[in-house]
Amino acid sequence: MAKLDVSCLFDAFLQAMSDPDGGSRFYELHAPSAAIRAGEGIRRAADVQPETFAAAHRDITLRGQEALPAFQREGLLETSDDNSVAWFQVSEAHGKLSFPVAVGFVDGAVDWCVASPQVKNWSFQDGLLQSFGNYPWMRNGTPATPRSILDASFFRYFWRAPVTFQTLPDARFSCMMSTVCCRHDYEITLPPEAQMLIDAVPWARVQPSLTGTQLPIRPDGKLQLKSLNEHCRFLGSQRQCLIHQTLGRQPFGPCSVFPFSFAHTPEGVSVAMSPICGAARRGIGVAPLHREEDLRERFVQSEARRAEAFRLAPDVEIPWQTFRDVEKALCDLLTEQAIPLRRRLYLCTRLLASLRDGDPLDTNQWVSESLVPISDELREALRGMLARVVAWDRAALRALPSVIPPTLADFEANEPPVLVRILQNTVFSKVYSYPFDLTTTLNFVIVLYLVSLLMQVAAPDGVLTDVMWQELGSLGVHGLLKFLLHEGVPDGFRATFGTAEFGQWLLVV
Repeated sequence: MAKLDVSCLFDAFLQAMSDPDGGSRFYELHAPSAAIRAGEGIRRAADVQPETFAAAHRDITLRGQEALPAFQREGLLETSDDNSVAWFQVSEAHGKLSFPVAVGFVDGAVDWCVASPQVKNWSFQDGLLQSFGNYPWMRNGTPATPRSILDASFFRYFWRAPVTFQTLPDARFSCMMSTVCCRHDYEITLPPEAQMLIDAVPWARVQPSLTGTQLPIRPDGKLQLKSLNEHCRFLGSQRQCLIHQTLGRQPFGPCSVFPFSFAHTPEGVSVAMSPICGAARRGIGVAPLHREEDLRERFVQSEARRAEAFRLAPDVEIPWQTFRDVEKALCDLLTEQAIPLRRRLYLCTRLLASLRDGDPLDTNQWVSESLVPISDELREALRGMLARVVAWDRAALRALPSVIPPTLADFEANEPPVLVRILQNTVFSKVYSYPFDLTTTLNFVIVLYLVSLLMQVAAPDGVLTDVMWQELGSLGVHGLLKFLLHEGVPDGFRATFGTAEFGQWLLVV
């Protein structure tokens, strides 16, 4: 193919992409093997009906005409010796930007097309892999639904959502390559197009034994990257993700987002961190807000939580500003190092009860007052609830005592700084407060605290192992505790679980 033909073909490609009625032509310009939009994701052009593609292209182009980029070729930069890869300088009219675009050609048609901040020394296979790495942006839909992977890559590199991130003050993280995220006992699922990216990895060079790897397809159509009791198959012998290493970044949403979790607020996006990760749990590394570009890339691939209403207690709605201030007060109380952790949790319950009842806030009085007394019958029922929690079929819980020690109410945490970081992140992550309320959240946190004390009983010298800390992280920030307590809370207590009194009862168990 002559260079002039390459330029003309790319001009036709850009023109058809920008034309609402150019869907049929846009489809024809793609090679049968090319990845094009299909529904929410991408599929091979040969597997997509031209009429369906053209109709969707028209709808997407018209709906997004104010936000979709307007591309124009400025010039040809270079081509490979066989003309299978060409780099063009392209301008975008709305943002007055100019940047390189790489295009891969097969038999006179476009097989892949992707924007890049700079020209790279890509082979055809390299560009194909980089192109597939943008599939999450095809699903994101902001600021508009992309018409193609070219749009998706443009949004990834050159568009920034007007969002403000908030984190806990001492949040820190840098990857220490512990690979716990690749080995921990939870499922990881991916959308169907992830298989296209896996197929594009040059496994013969990277890891020949993985050549031809096909992820299992679940009944819901998703791909199973990892099951509960499985290490990720793409974990290399040097504690590296082979796909991340080959692509230069992590393309799979669950892997990219970890250890962060995101929640929308009226003021921006709150960012919590998973204590399953040792670096996040110990506060080792860089403050997330100091590397915002990394945070934004992870955010795009996340399923950020949202709340339609904010609640102090199950039936007590409050304005966002109040919710925010109470959440901050709970997190601040948990960090009061001069006060034993059990008493800090008690202060939190008193704060919530006083706000509910409109009573004065007096932490000085609460620090020294006696914990609420409960009956032997109530204590026994609550112990039964805890026993059901630790009887759940998880390895870290099976090692705990099946009988709750009668002196549990006298125990204190041996490693409060680490435990506090877990409890704070559980509150801040919104995994409990958004679907429930702040009071129920605190009660979940108190159960988590009691489980940690039971772990101390079983741990060597009372020092929790990494596996135990990881389990606490799963129960808290990852929300597993709510499934446990669905069956664990005694029937007579279900209505009171969202009260501050319930939390006070738990603290004297």
